Amino acid sequence: MKRATDIANIRSLCALGLPGEQLIPAILEALHEIIPSACNLFDWTDARGNLVRYFFEGPIDAEVTHRYFEEFHNRREQEVMPAFRRVLDGDVVRSAAELDNPHFFSSALYNEIWKPQGLHYRVEAIIRGSGQQPLGSLVLYRAPGEAVFAKHEEKLLGALVPYIARALERGSALPQEYVAHRSRRALLSLSSEGVLQYVSQDAHKMLLLTHGEITPDAAGRRPDHLAFPTLGLLVEQVRRNRERSRNGASLTVENLWGRFLFEAEPLAPLDPTAPPTIHVTIHHYEPRAIAHRRALGALPLSVAQREVCSLLHAGYAQAQIATALSIALSTVADQVKKIYTKLDVHSAHELRHLLDAMPADRASS
Repeated sequence: MKRATDIANIRSLCALGLPGEQLIPAILEALHEIIPSACNLFDWTDARGNLVRYFFEGPIDAEVTHRYFEEFHNRREQEVMPAFRRVLDGDVVRSAAELDNPHFFSSALYNEIWKPQGLHYRVEAIIRGSGQQPLGSLVLYRAPGEAVFAKHEEKLLGALVPYIARALERGSALPQEYVAHRSRRALLSLSSEGVLQYVSQDAHKMLLLTHGEITPDAAGRRPDHLAFPTLGLLVEQVRRNRERSRNGASLTVENLWGRFLFEAEPLAPLDPTAPPTIHVTIHHYEPRAIAHRRALGALPLSVAQREVCSLLHAGYAQAQIATALSIALSTVADQVKKIYTKLDVHSAHELRHLLDAMPADRASS
């Protein structure tokens, strides 16, 4: 029963019809509840198996990243493991047992790249399209001192792969509604001229996402304000507002990764000889459908009913739900009736109103 529940949780996410850029972070987050891990990663590839971009849950260490892609990726890593391109032609799941040996733990790859980032064990799933072309690689990591991934966890990961593959292949549209994700927030400070001075742990990653994507080249460079035009626009807005006796400024950026709100506030130093600075907070907003899928876990519904409820909230008609979940229309109608009874609502409109009114901390914690 637990395995069916875990598969249903991922399947419901994959049925939301979101762009891969917004779906993948949600899947990586949901996987922690299914297969415990320290952090997760997804690599997107082109049709030839070349890594083109990625999303990593942990902070980006520009120095370690640069060294990995310059020295190890498809090069020195072959001393202890197959090159990335070769892996994409292998098994669907690469077992943690492959690297659970003294040779790997004494290697330069482990001690110079993995260990500084708190990585110890990994299990990897290869995602392929309907024509067997590579779409990407999904990697789960555990830290030193944690248990190695078990065989039943690796089998469960393999069972989730088809749903993720279909979701990435399917055409999708950008969502219309977003909500703030509490844990996706970054801080940075700028000089009055707009030069980056201080950054929080996730600021580099957040800046890369707001300006496009995380690529091996971009992630391997130290963050520089000149690479992020939004910061210049924000500084200019702060200056104009100051001239109008207004404080602060804000900008919104929306792209395939979601919606990003930049809020800037000028800070005056207590020491009159010190220069002023500009404090910037970046909030990452996610699709409301994902936040509500998270909140559904608190409702008295079965696994199947949560799947149907999530799609009802997203605006799917019953026939569309049947298609998305590969179940009979009569089954959908029966589940909808049970959902309405349990939640004391009488229509999809009332259901959406109920879910929209749920506490924000439950939807975005």
